[in-house]
Amino acid sequence: MSVQVAQSASGVVDAYRLHPARASFDELLDADGVRPHQAALAATIEAMGTAGLLAARAETRTFVADEGVTYGSTAARTSRRWAIDPLPVLVEAGEWTRLARGLAQRADLLDRVFVDLYGDRLLLRRRVLPAAAVLGHPGFLRPADGPVPGDSRRLLLVAADLGRDAAGTWRVISDRTADPAGAGFAMVTRRIVSRVMAGLHRSSDLARLRGFFQTVTAALMDAAPGSVETPRVVVLSPGSASDIGFDTSFLATMLGFDVVEADDLVTSRGRPWLRAGDRLEPVDVVLRRVEAAMSDPLEFRGNSEIGLPGLIEAARNGHVGIANPVGAGVLDNPALIAHLDGVAEALLGETLLLRSPQTWWCGEPAGLSHVRANLARLVLKPIDRDSGGMRYGWQLNAAERDELAARIAAEPWAWCGQEPLELSTAPVVTGTGLEPRRFVLRGFGVASGAGFQFLPGGLGRVAGSTREFSVSHRAGTLAKDVWVPSAALADDLAPARPRLAVVAAAHPVRVTPRVARTLLAIGRHAERAESTARLLKVADDLAEDHSSRPGTPGAAAMDVVNGAVARITGIERRYAEAPVEYLTRVALDAAAPGGVRFNARVLVDRAQRVRDLMSVDTWSVLGRLERTLATAPPPDQPLLPLLENVLESLLAWAGILAQSMVRDSSWAFLDAGGRLERAQHTVKLLTATAEPAPVAAELTSEAVLRASESIITHRRRAASGTGPAQAGESALTLLLLEEANPRSVAHQLVALAADLRLVGDEPLAAEAERVRLRLETDADLPVATRLTTLAGDLRRLDGSIAERHFARQATRHTAETDWDLGGAR
Repeated sequence: MSVQVAQSASGVVDAYRLHPARASFDELLDADGVRPHQAALAATIEAMGTAGLLAARAETRTFVADEGVTYGSTAARTSRRWAIDPLPVLVEAGEWTRLARGLAQRADLLDRVFVDLYGDRLLLRRRVLPAAAVLGHPGFLRPADGPVPGDSRRLLLVAADLGRDAAGTWRVISDRTADPAGAGFAMVTRRIVSRVMAGLHRSSDLARLRGFFQTVTAALMDAAPGSVETPRVVVLSPGSASDIGFDTSFLATMLGFDVVEADDLVTSRGRPWLRAGDRLEPVDVVLRRVEAAMSDPLEFRGNSEIGLPGLIEAARNGHVGIANPVGAGVLDNPALIAHLDGVAEALLGETLLLRSPQTWWCGEPAGLSHVRANLARLVLKPIDRDSGGMRYGWQLNAAERDELAARIAAEPWAWCGQEPLELSTAPVVTGTGLEPRRFVLRGFGVASGAGFQFLPGGLGRVAGSTREFSVSHRAGTLAKDVWVPSAALADDLAPARPRLAVVAAAHPVRVTPRVARTLLAIGRHAERAESTARLLKVADDLAEDHSSRPGTPGAAAMDVVNGAVARITGIERRYAEAPVEYLTRVALDAAAPGGVRFNARVLVDRAQRVRDLMSVDTWSVLGRLERTLATAPPPDQPLLPLLENVLESLLAWAGILAQSMVRDSSWAFLDAGGRLERAQHTVKLLTATAEPAPVAAELTSEAVLRASESIITHRRRAASGTGPAQAGESALTLLLLEEANPRSVAHQLVALAADLRLVGDEPLAAEAERVRLRLETDADLPVATRLTTLAGDLRRLDGSIAERHFARQATRHTAETDWDLGGAR
């Protein structure tokens, strides 16, 4: 039964009702009106009106930018912002309960199929499954063949893409078992939509998502072989620049595990180890986000630099658990879908609760005949998802259909035909109101106890336009948050209680060389951006006051400070470039190394690489910083307000690090980067301003003190007679020797020594202290000599830290194989 929603003057829902692109089944409306469980959403849409909906869309985009949510490879330059529609899709409680039961049955079935295909292969021997459909699939990996020790479930994580048919019945479009990615995207989509649609979210009693991730954490820990009391679980990533880099980092943050790359691991004594600081720590479970063929260069592709040599042998011998196991990709196979009814009867003695569209495998004569006769109306799918993607017969011209028919005839076992699925539509906010877009749901499951538990709702996606009748990232999609009432979580589907463990006590936090290098770079570039912005503030103030007064002491001081900007940043002033123009370029030119915006961009990029270590508050601060630097002020407007906004964001960033991070090795490397950079910047600043013209000496020294946040201390001490009256002498004291001054070199060296002790490096901590002592013993030397010596000491200390803590493993060279990884063809 439908309900009528009280309509306001906006009439947005009425306009949507009349849209010709709505499918036979629409998530919001049926033939009579608003679906009952969608009444609150429809009322919210009407109350917001078009203007309110567009504001919500804009706010969503801002949150996405602030969070740095991207999809696609930055290395391949295909990365783009994750796009989210602010309107959620609501699923009835009873419908979700039935859907979750069907998904759980399917996951159990696929797990049994996996065990059989890599074990006794009874399904092939009894011809329940055709051998060519399995052994000819590239996901069947012979190095992973053979019974796996243990009797627990092999598929720890599963996913499935679903859509509705014209009658509104859910159908499984495809299974995702090789690497069921996207749960991180689902969680961040929920976080953003719940903020944008806060009123509706608060008034809806929804099933929360966090319990699912707690269950995943417990399941991964339970996957450790043997009887390890507190297993070490790591998330093996192909790198932050990969398509799923954000999803991997965000998932790891939710689970509480380290994200690692191949360089962070070694294999020794038959098992993988984590390079944690100066020692190796055993790894018990690997959550694999590296594709199977790249996961172990000893077993698969020998040129892989993102896999771990020996990983498969370690798993084969029961020394490490892998989720999902290598070889699970054989289940991501439309040829399996074509035979799944018979498989369910053979393994479960049950009929499927959740079915797929009718599918024909062309490796069988009857299937081939049907597909060839109906080529123009079927969806044509290669059994290998990576071989070019599916084709829609009705979208092909005659020549394209002939070419496809020839390919199928040449390799019939490699193709399937499937009945097209109309897919339901869901409303999407556009500039002209709501538009219906085709909707697909990805469900995520985890093995728990005797069955599988599923994330309530999952990740929704809608097509990029009304003209698209499928949902594909290649064509551009938007994410949808999917809301399920809490009543949908029946007792037998409630998330399992995670196994509690004192992980910190068993595994003191020691970061890998790759992470240490990244963290120190983050601290360095944050401080470089801040120090440069402070110097630009002072230079801009001098330029505003003195650029039109050549020959004055102020103009001379301005030239000295501008020269210091050029010397420190490496950005030379162009011929005939006005001072303010030059300073604006130093602040905002994203391609100028040494400038504020360049360093801010590097800061954000490096922070994304270790997202799992960053506070959740980090991203809104960095997002605001990027937005501030993205737009130059008009030529007739001062630069100062922009620089103040930049400093406000950078100070907020520093506050997060100071107040929100545990003092472990992660924090120590972040802090050390800032300490090194601030000390080196101060030395460069003093060196660049050491010998101004006598007429400009006092103004220049005061500018240095202002840029170093020490001018007030100088003035108070000069007035009280407790410090030098001359700014130049005061600058040397306050910025070199004054240990109590948080801007001084002495203070940085003391803090750096503490950081190095925190990471267990007593020798380098002692060296930092020796450099600090030389500041006092060299006090009688000429200023230029002192600064030159100090600059050299800091460079050597910087290099020693890199040499001792950032060492990469030697490049791996593995002999290439010329045999087919995928099996017989």
